[in-house]
Amino acid sequence: MATGNVYVTVVDVGQGQCTFVEIYDDASTPKLIHALLFDCGTDKRSDEVYTNLDYIAAKALTLDTPGFDCIFFSHSDKDHISLTRYVLDKIWETTQPVVKEVVYGGAWEKYTKDTRNPFNILDYIVDNGLCASTSVFSIYSNSTNYDKTTDSYTGNLWISTDASVVVRKIAGNVLSDDPDWDEDDLDVAGKTAEALNRVSLIAGLYYAGVSYVICGDATNVTMAAVDGLFSTGTAVFNKNFMTTLPHHGSRATGFAVPSSKKASDGAIKIVDDFAAIMKSNTLSVSAYAKHSHPSLQLMNRFIPTITTPIIRDARLVQANAHYITANIDISLYVDPPITSKKRPPSWKVPTGNDSSFESNTNTFSTRYYVSGRTTFSYNLPELSADDSLGQTAAINLFACWRYCTAANGNRSFGGFANLATPLTSFTAAPTASLVTEREINSESEAEINSEKAKPVSVRLKLPAAGMPVSIQPIFRNRLKSFK
Repeated sequence: MATGNVYVTVVDVGQGQCTFVEIYDDASTPKLIHALLFDCGTDKRSDEVYTNLDYIAAKALTLDTPGFDCIFFSHSDKDHISLTRYVLDKIWETTQPVVKEVVYGGAWEKYTKDTRNPFNILDYIVDNGLCASTSVFSIYSNSTNYDKTTDSYTGNLWISTDASVVVRKIAGNVLSDDPDWDEDDLDVAGKTAEALNRVSLIAGLYYAGVSYVICGDATNVTMAAVDGLFSTGTAVFNKNFMTTLPHHGSRATGFAVPSSKKASDGAIKIVDDFAAIMKSNTLSVSAYAKHSHPSLQLMNRFIPTITTPIIRDARLVQANAHYITANIDISLYVDPPITSKKRPPSWKVPTGNDSSFESNTNTFSTRYYVSGRTTFSYNLPELSADDSLGQTAAINLFACWRYCTAANGNRSFGGFANLATPLTSFTAAPTASLVTEREINSESEAEINSEKAKPVSVRLKLPAAGMPVSIQPIFRNRLKSFK
């Protein structure tokens, strides 16, 4: 049976990272045939964390061999690994999970956390027989699957049974901004926070000509190494549907600068070059109320290449808008609308705070809304903002973002307050609906980008109990309604 739809879900885990990949066959009743997990950790949980993790565990149980085909740990930070045991133990309540492969960045010993009660997730997986020790792979130092001379990949980190879905090593265990890519036996056990993040695996998932880039906690040094490896004209990211913002949108490591200092022109250029290489249709940001993540300044350097809205929250008054939450670390002034002969004075958005803003930009944050704070309307990377038009219903605080690629290369997208079924609403209230998905036909993308989108109201059809949500067919032939 061939591969059908592939779902890539950026999961809300609070201040942390988790990306869950579901690979279905093309049967009339689709069956889950592979499950991949890219990181699974947090150091500040959101209210929806365990609902989302239970969904992952329940899906993993539907495989013929319950568990995961591969778990990828970008690096050893707690907020990328700490929830993995919960998911494995949840599966174990029913049957012992099998993890066929584990790929990890950084040094094995750095995965040991808590000096009082030491725990190492790699040891746990191997010692409990969940994965054979011979199937736990280090990515070694200064490594990549990319061949610059041919602008193509050689080798992979993981490949599906029918060879249609491939995970590539874009870069891993990078030790400097200009590494020798042949030096694969160097020590990767960093001693500083930046060094521990720098080695993060940047992985690319490819299916039907479409890619997804998952950046872990890549730093400015990591991005500089990628900039030197790839050219901005590389073809391997020509259909890159989504990139996760490096290190949850950290300004400090993204620009290699202390919080009190101005980012250098050189550091900004490194970020700009990295973003240009990725050519990301959309961006996902996984962060909560900690560490001043994500930085609006950093987000403003990663502008999605699809410039018209592909999702709208129907609860907002502003057409085609959804919420984004960011730490305001740039000077941003709001121009109120003219209500009389004289325009009211502009006001400055307070800096140093997490704020939510209505936006048409195709950037999506897992912390969806900050209640109790003034919102505004802002489209990245503009220099000014406008007053918020408000909302028509209570807004959920968190979100999971799901991307789908079909076998023909068509893409669709959805946003959910959590991953509990049915996946049809952005809030728990059954009367609150969201236009959560839209098919993006690659052949019509230029046309889409040149047109102004109009609001569209669609209520999704519920799947049969226990069936995966198929998010592509419902939007077939709907492109014209976005003119």
